[in-house]
Amino acid sequence: GHFTVNGQRVNIPSYLIKAGDVVAVCEKSVSNAFFKALKEADAFVAAPKWLDRDKNTLTGKVLALPTKEDIDFEIAEHLIVELYSK
Repeated sequence: GHFTVNGQRVNIPSYLIKAGDVVAVCEKSVSNAFFKALKEADAFVAAPKWLDRDKNTLTGKVLALPTKEDIDFEIAEHLIVELYSK
């Protein structure tokens, strides 16, 4: 319940977002010690090219859905398919 998507509070961890959606920390949660520390610390790393983020407002916008080429490491797709086919 700490996040909003397009201004609507979301409490479902598996909520599916689309390109163009804006994800933000709720106004009530911004004063939370965890989010204050996150905002003050330099914990933010470079965002992937399909995301746009604003550290000061703790918001991010999905520019596009990620493609296979956007993943920076090797993935054994056959193992994923095998796992979910059981």
